Amino acid sequence: MGSVRNPLLKGFYPDPSICRAGKDYYIVNSTFSYAPGVPVFHSGDLVHWEQIGHVLVREEQLSLKGAGMSQGIYAPCIRYHEGTFYMITTNVSGGGNFYVTAKKPEGPWSDPIYLKDAPGIDPSLYFEGEDCYYIGQRGKKDSRYYGDCEIWIQKLDLSKGELTGEVHVVWDGSMKNAIWAEGPHLYKRGEYYYVLIAEGGTSYEHSICFARSKDIFGPYEACPYNPVLTHRHLGHDAKVQNVGHGDIIETPEGLWYIVMLGTRPEEGYAPLGRETFFAELVWENDWPIVNPGEGKLTEVQEVPFALEREVTALGNRGNIEWKDSLDYRCVFFRFPEKDMYRMEEGGRLALKVLPQNILDELSPAYIGVRVTSRDFSMETTMEFIPYGGQEAGLVYLYNEKNYVRFTVTASDASVNGSKVRIIKTEKEKETVLFEEEAASSYRLKMHVKGLSLVCITEGRTLHSTDIRGLTSEAAGGFVGCTMGIYATSNHDANNGNYARFTQLILT
Repeated sequence: MGSVRNPLLKGFYPDPSICRAGKDYYIVNSTFSYAPGVPVFHSGDLVHWEQIGHVLVREEQLSLKGAGMSQGIYAPCIRYHEGTFYMITTNVSGGGNFYVTAKKPEGPWSDPIYLKDAPGIDPSLYFEGEDCYYIGQRGKKDSRYYGDCEIWIQKLDLSKGELTGEVHVVWDGSMKNAIWAEGPHLYKRGEYYYVLIAEGGTSYEHSICFARSKDIFGPYEACPYNPVLTHRHLGHDAKVQNVGHGDIIETPEGLWYIVMLGTRPEEGYAPLGRETFFAELVWENDWPIVNPGEGKLTEVQEVPFALEREVTALGNRGNIEWKDSLDYRCVFFRFPEKDMYRMEEGGRLALKVLPQNILDELSPAYIGVRVTSRDFSMETTMEFIPYGGQEAGLVYLYNEKNYVRFTVTASDASVNGSKVRIIKTEKEKETVLFEEEAASSYRLKMHVKGLSLVCITEGRTLHSTDIRGLTSEAAGGFVGCTMGIYATSNHDANNGNYARFTQLILT
């Protein structure tokens, strides 16, 4: 017997999709405008998970040029069929719905195959014999209100990479005047086909609903227990909220489980973003029941066949060393420019001081990791001699308009001097919170503590600032926060300068 302690994947890992290949399980998540896109996690028992790579690692697979943080990749779906892995998703920043394939889940994955006449978002695949079916979401042609959507199914000819045959609209949600029927998945169990959807939007009213039919193209009847999972009835003080967007899996032993997203807000704000949660699913009268007797997510979920082995808990704790390649936990805001960074002797990373900054449409010189706890810190030593408008250091990033910079920049008082500054940007408005003279070598630490961000150097607290405004609840969007190293000249001419960082210590 083993147990999952929710959330299963802590931090910004939204829109989970899960599949099984033999006795191995795989999860993928949305990444929006972070690159590489779509992390792949592996488990042999549904309890112990390890990231094994990313799906979209090349710009040829994923165009993010000029994309805002909450654009890019929406709701990937992973499936396995006859020796091939498929990942299908939407790039809302360009190209629309596409899929890629791989023989191994860690890759390499193919170039994208874009689907014509595939409107909407959140596509998923279902395989039956030699046939493949596409199920997706789209706005109704004669929509009566914002969020009036429908779910549709069509055959997909994988040999041609084309949708074929008649389009079948199968459902528009469980509730009367349902909004945002989306995130559909299609399954077969016994004599029934099941459609799972998210419904109610991605905030407090989020939910998971089911419908079934004996014919793949319908008509579908809604589950009388809908929504089969939601936390909207628990109130805004519930520990876990915004629960929805799920995917289900059957084990070789015939047991069923479901993964979904949720948030863990504090005083109404969730800086960590939407995380991946896990629950048991059973069938009664050929309808799904999530966590029987509970009807909601639990902090601990038992799994009877978990492997007996010691595994480091999944999360972003521990050091990130600068080796031949970046740690899987590292992400960029859009794909980085060529030669943006390099590894040097002595375990240092040299980050190029690029002209563009976070607010620009070009990719900034930023390497971050997801914040995975309400008590989370990043610490590094930086060597940097700034010139003109150059700055480098640590950044706490929500999106291109909302972030905190803890950086060293050139001093106004001396050509050769420098100063450390803490600058908060909310809705594009900058506020200098702190500044003092600095040395060329500086130890910087950012510490998330509840709804505060504390900036520390050499054990000395410089400033603490409120981070409520750097959340989806305050700033809009769909992402969680990352924290990382950063360098920019703020549009000054590039003189080839670098900021050099030792390992990132994550605690």
